[in-house]
Parts: sequence; structure tokens; C-alpha cells
Amino acid sequence: MSTKIRLAGAAVLALAAFLLVLRPWQGEGTTTLTASTATYAVRLSVDRPRSGANTFDIEVEGRNGGTTPDQVSLEPVMPQMGHAYPPVTASPLGAGRFRAAGAVLPMPGMWRITVTVSGTNGTEQAVFPLVVK
Repeated sequence: MSTKIRLAGAAVLALAAFLLVLRPWQGEGTTTLTASTATYAVRLSVDRPRSGANTFDIEVEGRNGGTTPDQVSLEPVMPQMGHAYPPVTASPLGAGRFRAAGAVLPMPGMWRITVTVSGTNGTEQAVFPLVVK
């Protein structure tokens, strides 16, 4: 078997394994992802991520004595296609809860959602991978 065929087979297997890992994120209900920064624990939720406008709910808790942030924004990027969209400022809902409405994901595929959290502890970012059908 040639090296090219082996490499192609390995690439197909790697892609299949990658898609199996992502499969739970492609459900029909709410997708919830979590990440941590040095100061914050961040939870990102979106109901049925899809092409077009989406509303993201963001919960932020201070870690290690950190306080909740004053401002949160969300920026969608699709690195594979070179798409980057302006940040959407999230509206505060109270007690570390925010909502970013109208974030546009114009096509299906793998997106990188960057949540920027700013407060008295400075500015930090949490990055979330999100598959859109």
C-alpha cells in the first residue's frame, strides 16, 4: 500500500473520530459549553445552533475570589473559511447572566465563539468550539 493511500486513510479515520466526538453538540435541543479563564467560569448556551441569527445565553461566575464581570461580548469566527464577524455586546440579565441576541452564523460548519469578559479583574477571553448544522 502506498504512503499516499495510508495518509488518506488516516485522514479519513481522524475526521470520522473528530465528527463522532462533536456529535453530541449537534443535537436538536440546547447546546451548552463551558470554559474557564484565570478569573471566570463561563457557560455558553444556544438553542439549536443554526445558520442565521442566534441568541446566546452566557453565565459567568468569578473564580478564586473574582467578581462577576461588568461587560460581556461574543465574537463568532469560522477560521476554515476566513469568516469573522463583529462582536455582539451581551445585555445583562442580572447576577452574572448575559444574553447576546442576533449573533449571525451565516453558514453551517465549525465555528469558534470567543466570549470576552471585562470587569474589575481585567479582560479575559473564553473560546468555545461550536458546530452549526
